[in-house]
Amino acid sequence: MSEQASAREADLALLAEIAEAARVEAAAAAHKIALVKRYHETRSDIDTPMPGRSALAEVALELATTYGVVSGWLHLSYDLERVTDVEEAFGYGEIKLPNIRTIVDHTRGVERSLLMRLEPQIITAAERLAPRALGTEIDRILIEADPEWTKKSRERAEATRSVSTRPLPNGMALLKSKLTATEATEINGLIAQLTTTVCDNDPREPQQRQVDAFLALLRGHTTLGCRCDDPDCVHKTADPTAPAVRLNIMCGLETLLGIANNPVYLAGYGALDADKARDLADDATWQALITTATAVAETFTGTEPPMQKAPPATTRDGQQLDPMHPRSNLWLPTCPDAGLGPDAGIVVARSKVLPAGTVLPKGGNGIARTRVADAHRTIETLRRQILDDPHRPHAEFPDGHGGFTTPPPGALTYRPTDTLAMATRLRDGTCRHPGCTVPADQCQLDHIVEFLLANPLAGGWTILANLQCLCINHHQLKTAKLWTYEMLRNAIIHTTSPLGQHGLSLPAYL
Repeated sequence: MSEQASAREADLALLAEIAEAARVEAAAAAHKIALVKRYHETRSDIDTPMPGRSALAEVALELATTYGVVSGWLHLSYDLERVTDVEEAFGYGEIKLPNIRTIVDHTRGVERSLLMRLEPQIITAAERLAPRALGTEIDRILIEADPEWTKKSRERAEATRSVSTRPLPNGMALLKSKLTATEATEINGLIAQLTTTVCDNDPREPQQRQVDAFLALLRGHTTLGCRCDDPDCVHKTADPTAPAVRLNIMCGLETLLGIANNPVYLAGYGALDADKARDLADDATWQALITTATAVAETFTGTEPPMQKAPPATTRDGQQLDPMHPRSNLWLPTCPDAGLGPDAGIVVARSKVLPAGTVLPKGGNGIARTRVADAHRTIETLRRQILDDPHRPHAEFPDGHGGFTTPPPGALTYRPTDTLAMATRLRDGTCRHPGCTVPADQCQLDHIVEFLLANPLAGGWTILANLQCLCINHHQLKTAKLWTYEMLRNAIIHTTSPLGQHGLSLPAYL
């Protein structure tokens, strides 16, 4: 055999090995999904869904994934009961998981009798097509078999329209919208039209102009505003419509005062560097939520912190504000809000609502926050301590009083103030159950140590150190006494499952 033929045989053998690995992977996925279904069924209770839901949460914790992912596997297993031949092919690894999802999505709502008749064609297509092409082929098969399917599928598809965002690295995010073809075409046309409101010398690449045009549309603008160097350009001035957006930013006092460049937390996104926060503040109405230790708060009595005089607030063009200007008292936060008093713990205060162009001062010495790294080191230490003695409480404040010796204002009121609620949501970012990604603004506020309505003084208080964000699902599991939660130092949440599993989660803002 020639050297070329030998190399070809080796390549073919390697391709066959890759294909076999993919088949084994698909079969393993089918087996995993079947096991999840079985685990859920062994824990299900006809009288209450809570044990079954707890079972899914236990699997999620064990696999370091989310409840939604595991729940999706369970629903997929039940969907496959409608297409038993497809389920069997999946079990053998002959159809890959992405194609299984495509089959389920494109056949949802199809009558069982019709589906059974079309299953052989769908399996043949699934064995040779990629997911997107498979979806198109399934739609074609259904339309040919049932001319009314076009209308049915269109109505079904229109009901799934959605808009979602997902954080990306480096201060970016992905915005996804699922629209009808007509709506998408209309938006593309409006974007294209708006990009023509600049001159040919605008320095932006076409893709960047499209993004800016999209944002301008959302803000109600009708022109884009040219960025060329010609001061006499007729397209220079953008539509003066002001954005009606308020950004909520959580930051340490040292960052707000400009004596450090520590990260800030933007509600709805996550951690940002201070410079990016300044860029945001220059472009939208915003409000700062300030956190600081009470030791600092007690000595901070004006615009001058203990270490360094605060830089003055500035306008959009960088000019200092007059001391009598209504925005010049930016660095004088309001009194600590209810539930956060001056005798212990952490103080949270809220600045006034600040108009676009009011910017954070530049950091003086670039002091960096080290609590993130410290928390990650702490979490490993805590994990070892918990495993060594899992039955001992590890909470920093087991009584739910946050280190306060007397209840501060609002602590004995069940409902937290708006500022305290905002502080909790900004700190947590998402549901605090380990691995859960439900955004904090879609979560319920939970008293970690139960608030006793009959005797508020004796129960957990309504303070930052005793509040956490939990999605409805995990909050109900806690209320049902199936899962327990406690807050450790650095606002780390320790979760324990009914089986004795342990999970730890960090807050979004440290």
